[in-house]
Amino acid sequence: MTLIQTAVHTVGVALFGYSLYYDLLYVHPSPELLAEKKRFQVAKLWPGKWKYLTIWNVVLQLAYHVIALLNDLVGSSELNTKRQTFLQKLRDGYFASWVFPTGMLVSLLFWGLYSIDRQLIFPVEMDSFYPCWLNHAVHTGPILSLTIDSHFVPKSYPSRTIGVSSNILFTAIYSSWIVWVNQINNAWPYPVLEILGPMERAIFIAAGGLTLFSFYFLGEALIKWRWGEVTHSKSKGKSKGR
Repeated sequence: MTLIQTAVHTVGVALFGYSLYYDLLYVHPSPELLAEKKRFQVAKLWPGKWKYLTIWNVVLQLAYHVIALLNDLVGSSELNTKRQTFLQKLRDGYFASWVFPTGMLVSLLFWGLYSIDRQLIFPVEMDSFYPCWLNHAVHTGPILSLTIDSHFVPKSYPSRTIGVSSNILFTAIYSSWIVWVNQINNAWPYPVLEILGPMERAIFIAAGGLTLFSFYFLGEALIKWRWGEVTHSKSKGKSKGR
């Protein structure tokens, strides 16, 4: 199992590391598109690509796989909390609160909106400068890697209070971020937010936050189904070993 875990996390580091590098350095709309399409002018406004949840998520996934790979080498992968190292507890808590919910949200929300009307999330003009492989790496890669990781890597979730609080904190941070960016640029980062009215926009953002919140419990249920009863970090009960 350890070799499989190491392989999964090595591939994750390579996939998300190279995707982030390529996206930031080489993916840019042409001068013609920038001149003709306002939505691509918005992409160039401060703070560039760092206003998009996709980029935030790639960073989250990359950081998770780096931590997990380090844990594979010098940490533990136990379901018995008494035998867990600090690295494993960091890995599992980070996965539960931020990595799994955000990765699932990005993949499912992107492809959901894409199937309804791709102009809402990924305009057809982007095909000219955004490679198909990169689109799948950053929008399909998260849900696939999370599913594989959940199957092969034993985990115990943090206490419900810590996990849920951290999840809500992330939602508050990103929601505040895009609102602040809009105040500075007078433009929303996503086409779908531009076409919505103030009330509809607030409902959309709130729905996204609730979905992120619900994915915390989905992840908890998935780990429970795969590895047995979820063992919280502070639990003193017996738990199943590796």
